[in-house]
Amino acid sequence: MKNRLLIFLSAFILLIGCSQEKSEKPTTPLSEQELQFEIYDSLVVDYLGNLTLMDINPAGNRYLLIDQNTEDILVTDQKGTILHQYNLSQEGPDQILGNRLGVAKFMDNEKYLVPGSNGLTTYTLDGKRSDSFKPEFTGLSSLVIPSSQSHYVWGNQVIVQMPGRFSDLGQQGIDLQLKSKRLEMVDLNTGKYQAIIPFPQESKFNSETKEYGALDFYCSFTVSGDSLHLSFRNEAKIFSYSLKNLENPPLVKPIPIPNFQGRNTDKKPTNGGFNARDFFLGSINSVLSLNQEELLISYLPGLDDETANQIISEAGSDFNKMFDEAGKLNKGGLVIFDGKSISKLIEIPEILGNLNKVNSREEIWFSLNFSEAENDYSVIYKTRLVNK
Repeated sequence: MKNRLLIFLSAFILLIGCSQEKSEKPTTPLSEQELQFEIYDSLVVDYLGNLTLMDINPAGNRYLLIDQNTEDILVTDQKGTILHQYNLSQEGPDQILGNRLGVAKFMDNEKYLVPGSNGLTTYTLDGKRSDSFKPEFTGLSSLVIPSSQSHYVWGNQVIVQMPGRFSDLGQQGIDLQLKSKRLEMVDLNTGKYQAIIPFPQESKFNSETKEYGALDFYCSFTVSGDSLHLSFRNEAKIFSYSLKNLENPPLVKPIPIPNFQGRNTDKKPTNGGFNARDFFLGSINSVLSLNQEELLISYLPGLDDETANQIISEAGSDFNKMFDEAGKLNKGGLVIFDGKSISKLIEIPEILGNLNKVNSREEIWFSLNFSEAENDYSVIYKTRLVNK
């Protein structure tokens, strides 16, 4: 009887202790969280150049990198030893189809896929072409960000941003806004391309009266589970779709960015190109999935018309001066978005350069900030998000 009583009391005390521990756990709202990237590992490669980590294979033992200056592709092991090095932009049987549209990604442990302006190509680790998938339309490469995440593999399908299908509508204008679709879905079994996702009804770009510039609606997207999250450069919203039924309207999530500068539609945008003012509008630059609930978003709030026009006027033809002066005022960065609120700007150590790859809160990769270090080797830093 005494033993039973002791067991009961021990269990009761343990239950009370766990309840108190759980209730005392801090629940700081995301908007008040102060976060930073903590470096805890790195990939060191005996290579002098501007390396970006594109992807890591599922087994975690092969790293796919590219020199953004030379287009040389490197495959290394987890210790940074170079196993293969080659260039797929040069003429030959293994050349990429058109201009590279974004970073390459692994299909499995032994093959990866490169998106090009004229189609998709898969390669073995030694750089030999395995297969190619050409669209029935001529691709365009007018808006290409080679370091962007321009495609995602979802089962036996690839979702890719590959402009060109709607080129008869022009690069911008009301017709394009109402009739075009923003992404392509490629079936790897049949090679068939299908246009998906028109401008959503809830987007300002779905307009019969207001015309926007091509840079305004450049899109970023990410895939998390069976969901596709998409944003447009000059619109502070996330449009979330179910990949199982893309015909369903998206869930719309406004991003609460203070003083986000939209385009003044009273002035018609430059036709088929950009002017200096376009670069200093508010911008959602990238959207990457941390987990099922959170996105890592890179943004700039933009500058108001008066401030931007003054900087442009004073800089004249000196574009370096223009961007330097604008950068002092146009302060943005990386934040976490949970569908309702955003974190404070995440502190980034000075040694970190460009964001390369995101797997989770515990695995975020950055290239080296070359202005902070002069090495005769390349370093890719592995970081995680921690509270300050």
